[in-house]
Parts: sequence; structure tokens; C-alpha cells
Amino acid sequence: MKTLLLPAKTALLLAFFSALALTLSAAALFMVDRDARRIAAAESARYDYEALAEKLPGVLDDPAATPLLAGAVREIGSYAARTGQPRILLYRDAQGGVSGSAPAWPRLRPWRDGYAIAKTASGSDIVALIRPLPRGGTLLFARPVQSASALRTSLGLWGGGIVLLLLGLSVVTALMVGGQTAARIRRLNDVCDQVAEGDIGRRIAETGPADEIGILARHMNGMLAELERRIHGLRAASDHIAHDLRTPLARVRARLSTMENAPDEAVALQAARAAEELERLMAAFNALLELREIEADVGIPASPFDVAEAVETAVELYEAVAEDEKGVRIVRDIRASYFIGDRELLVRALANLIDNALKVAPHGSAIRVAAQSGELDGEAALTLSVTDEGPGFANMPAEPGEARSTLGGHGLGLVIVRAIAERHRGTLTVSKDDRGACVTLILRTPRLLSTSV
Repeated sequence: MKTLLLPAKTALLLAFFSALALTLSAAALFMVDRDARRIAAAESARYDYEALAEKLPGVLDDPAATPLLAGAVREIGSYAARTGQPRILLYRDAQGGVSGSAPAWPRLRPWRDGYAIAKTASGSDIVALIRPLPRGGTLLFARPVQSASALRTSLGLWGGGIVLLLLGLSVVTALMVGGQTAARIRRLNDVCDQVAEGDIGRRIAETGPADEIGILARHMNGMLAELERRIHGLRAASDHIAHDLRTPLARVRARLSTMENAPDEAVALQAARAAEELERLMAAFNALLELREIEADVGIPASPFDVAEAVETAVELYEAVAEDEKGVRIVRDIRASYFIGDRELLVRALANLIDNALKVAPHGSAIRVAAQSGELDGEAALTLSVTDEGPGFANMPAEPGEARSTLGGHGLGLVIVRAIAERHRGTLTVSKDDRGACVTLILRTPRLLSTSV
């Protein structure tokens, strides 16, 4: 199921509560209308009682006049029933006999202020006033409750129109407010994406009003400013270290080269070994500088490139040495055309992987370099893999690039390749089978490119 956007969620929520409020209001008005009709029926029943008491003064309270009262009620009730008058008069004696407008005493339920409500045979409501007589008899004066009044009809017509109008206004208001909120959140997300791609100088240009989102935007700008200051300080320190170490290392290398030609064989041997270790140290040092350059540079050229040509460039760097010195073939398997990314970084990543594979590939084996178009998280992606027939990695790292190299290198090759993969919002995986190791890169277009191309 597709997730609803914030404006749609806001519109649905506001429309729901608007409809709920209108429904409760209409229900309250309906109940008021129903009670108003019942009160009108109760007042009519009281009027009938008072009219009878006025026409027969003293009879209601005189026990000797009970037969006269019962006869009068029977006559009035029978006449009302014959003429269809909307009044009900009943008399019930002490033995339970009923006479008047109806043949049976209705089933009553208390309502309010001495009144009761009952249902007629036709299903309509009546409101009754009950008065006991001195000798155990009972009088009932009742009026039917009028059917739905004009107020309810008006509520049904106008209320429905008002509900639809308010729902429409609620949806439009929610879409406008939710759209503005979503746009502000989208700007925050865009800045986060750009910072994740390495552009730490990016800031939120319009923080908006001083509400929760505006306060969050200001905090994010402050956090990014502090992050940029610390990263610049770290980069400056690494640049100074590189400058201070590069010249002394070169001088030491030159002196060791001189010592390798010393007449004393022991001294020459130790100098050669020291020079070899120094070469490894300088290679690791250069790799660290390369990694720093990859992670710091955000100026990626925004242009597509030919994947086959980029793979061929990386292979040509090692193909002659592989065939002439180790008898290793490099096989291409290209199933991709164009990709938008940093061509130089991808060539560098493939070169590192081919170099690692050559260090372990046995004589007469083959290294397979493959490129294939695909998808990752619904986006166009490029899959690059380098497979050798060597012994594989002695200890497979849980995260590629964390384990130390067992190939005689400085151990930063996979770290650099992983950094290149992360610059392209991709992944690096290392697998091993019976034939050797396979390193796979799945890359996507960096956001700094995808938003500008």
C-alpha cells in the first residue's frame, strides 16, 4: 500500500474531524427537536387535564363522584376515537378495567416531571399525564408526539449541504497547510541529502517562522556549521601532517638507496629491507591521502559516461603486466551502456580491485571484470564485480575494508573502494566460493548529480 503524503494525511484528518463535529452537532439538534415535540405533546396533555378539571369542578377529588368521572372519560374518549381527535383519555378502575379512547392501558416508561412515554399500536410515541383517583382508579391524559418537524427536514437539507461545503473547505485548507509544511520538510531533507553526499557547506536558506520546523532548521544550520568547522580543522591538520612527512620520507628513501650499494653486504641487505618497508609505508600514506581526497571532494562532474570505455581504461592499466608476468587473463563481461557518476572514481575503484586480484591470481587463471545495469531501491543502478580464482580472503570481514590485508598490501584498497561506493549511494560486498573471491559494487547516481542532470 502506498504511503500517503503529509498534505493528504492532513486533509483526511481534518475532513474526518470536521465531519465528526458536524455529525455530533446534527445529532444534538435532532435530539433537541425530538424533546421539543415531546414537550409540546406533554403541554397538550396537561391542557386536556386542566380543561376536564375546569368543566367538572371538584369531581376529580370527590370519591363519591368517581362513577360520574369514569362515565365522562369514557364518553369523551369514545368521541375522540370516533372523530379522530389527537387526544387520548383513559380510565382504569381498581380492578384493572380500562375504558376510553383505547381498549387497553399502554405500557408506560417514566420520562420527566410526572410524565411518561408509551408506544401506540402503530409504533408512534405518545406523552401521557397520569393522575390517580381516590378509590384506586387512574386517569390518563395523552397526546401523540408529532412526526419529524420542519426543523428536522431543514436540518437534513441544509445540514447536508453545509457538511459538503465544510468538508470541501477543510480539504482545501488542509492541502494548503499540509503542502506548506511538506515543502518546508522537503527543503530540510534536501539539505540532509546534500550533506550526506559530502557538501558540508550546504545550509537551509529559509528557516521560516519561529515554529517547531523553523527552530529545527536553525538548529540544523548551527549543527552543520560546527560540523564544517571541525572537518575543516581535521583536513587542515592532515594537510600539515602530509606536508611535514612527505619530504622527510623522501630523504630517508634516498639515503636508504645509497646504503643499498654499500660494500658491506649485511648493511646493504638491511637497507634494502628498510627501503621495502618504507615503500609500503609511503604507499599506505598515499592511500590515506587518496581516501581523504575522495571523501572531501564534492565537485563531481555532472555528465554520463560510457561504462564499457571506463572498464576498458581500468583493465588496460594491468592487462599487459597480467599476461606477460603472471600469465593471467582479464575477461570482460559488459552488459551496461551509460551511467551518470564520477568516471574517474569508478576507474580508480576497478583498478584497485584488479590490482588486489592480480596479487593472488595463480598462473594461467582468469580475472573476470563484469558490469551490468540493474536497479537498487527502485532506482537505476550499475553493478560492477571483479572475480579471481585465488585463495580468497583468509578471514572474510563483516564489513568490507575492516580487515587487514593478507595480500601484502597496506589494507586500504577495499576502504577506498567502499568510500567510492558510498559516494555513489551504493554498497560493497565481498563473497567467497570454491574458485576464489568476488568483490561486487552496486552504485547509484549521487544525489548531487541526479538533481542537476
